[in-house]
Amino acid sequence: MDDVEGLRIEVYRALQLAGLPLSDLPSSAGTAGREAGGVDVVEAPELAAVIVGWAGSEELIKQAAAALDRGEDKNSAVELQDETEAAMGAALARILQRCGFNTRPRADVPGSHQLIVTAQADG
Repeated sequence: MDDVEGLRIEVYRALQLAGLPLSDLPSSAGTAGREAGGVDVVEAPELAAVIVGWAGSEELIKQAAAALDRGEDKNSAVELQDETEAAMGAALARILQRCGFNTRPRADVPGSHQLIVTAQADG
């Protein structure tokens, strides 16, 4: 197991402990992952980190993407998706920091509310 994979597992465990749904795991017996929204955790070996962010429900993402395709930047679905991702990004940062991880905003993607998460230097 490499360091980034181990970090991803640690982040998963911290998020599960906090009771947050993970987008790639079933959140309940009848609901699978993205249908209901959840936290995305993606390995980023080039950063020696994981990228963490909130993924809205499939329906919200679909509505927001359709609105953006029509050039409707102020559509309610677009605004809801952005506001939800921002609020959840801030909450995820607090939760992960409380659990001992270092977090910083993902600056390489304009408008992103994702976080770059690393382990603390002391372990």
